[in-house]
Amino acid sequence: MWAYVDETGNTLNNLFDEDQPLFVTAAFITKTNFDLVAKSSIAAIAKKVGVDALHANVLGVAKIEQIAPDLLKLLKKTDCRFFISRVEKKYLAACKVIDVYFDQGENKAVPWSAYWLRHLRLLLTFKMASFVITPEIAAIVWDCVTAKSEFTSKKHFVQGAEAMLDNVQFVPDARSREIITDALEWAIANPEEFSTHMSEKALRYQHSPNFVAFTNLLDGLQNASERWKRPVRAIIHDKQAEVEKAFATWHAIISKPELANTEGLSWPGESKPLKVQKVTGSTFRTATEEESAGLQVVDVLLWCLMRIFSGKEIGQEAEKLLSWVMHRAFQNDFSFEGVGQQVEAELGKIMDADMPGEHLAEGQKLVEDMEAKRQALVAAHASQKSGKVTEGMAT
Repeated sequence: MWAYVDETGNTLNNLFDEDQPLFVTAAFITKTNFDLVAKSSIAAIAKKVGVDALHANVLGVAKIEQIAPDLLKLLKKTDCRFFISRVEKKYLAACKVIDVYFDQGENKAVPWSAYWLRHLRLLLTFKMASFVITPEIAAIVWDCVTAKSEFTSKKHFVQGAEAMLDNVQFVPDARSREIITDALEWAIANPEEFSTHMSEKALRYQHSPNFVAFTNLLDGLQNASERWKRPVRAIIHDKQAEVEKAFATWHAIISKPELANTEGLSWPGESKPLKVQKVTGSTFRTATEEESAGLQVVDVLLWCLMRIFSGKEIGQEAEKLLSWVMHRAFQNDFSFEGVGQQVEAELGKIMDADMPGEHLAEGQKLVEDMEAKRQALVAAHASQKSGKVTEGMAT
């Protein structure tokens, strides 16, 4: 199985470009090496419109409309699939705030369930995004995680927490106000407990939409591999100089053959274990469109798709092509709308189910036990910190 990958909306760590609210990655997935078997066919299609390679932004609507029937005819001969990952940058910014301040592994004031239970973490994310996080605050937190120095990162960290604390009053329910207030006050008092800074520039790109979409892509390719019962042979990605190192490093970690028999992580509240291993044994490389017929295909398809997302027109033939592709595409929608619909559907099943009295009592007891442990962690940390201060003064 081969995958040809391209992306658009590329602002890296410039997350707040209003002209590019979305970042989209698309993969063209085949059972054969498309670059070998279709090189001459793609070259002939390109020659038809007077170019050496298919670059959608050069071709424009008119020339894509001219070659769309030829592309569709070629793709229909190929038993292919597609994967599309859409990342809404505003949603990513909100998620980053939650991960920075509410990770219970670092913030001892956060209840265990509020972060580690996925549905509760997502509900917290939506409440924070609706009532607490402003665009200015999101930008401060983004500056925190992408700062070049530890000092600047911590300065923005405290600044962001203080700004959010002023807005907690707008959260409608008392328990959420309490959780958020405790977390932010503890963060302001203990900024040294949070890992907010990465010294290497390439690692800081792991916060970017590019990297989020890439990790989603590997999940999608793994799922396609399991459906087809074929291993992923190669992933060919359009050249992206700034993030190639981060992509290659992550691919090397996640695709190690020795992880193939590793049991998945049992995530709290999830029915299926989270698989550690993805696309085992595959290779990862980058190329240009001129070097890859597969990348030329995905470049055209992605350009048409982004025009649809932006409310712009494409021609009738291009629409036929894209419609055929979307019926054979798997999707990951990392956005307020996409995640919100998923959570609403999943929580609806839970809320509509019968809750026997003994289960409710067990749940209440569990909440009480977790709260006691939370308070004990906060108290132990305060005692330890106080002891260090006293020891330092004595010295």
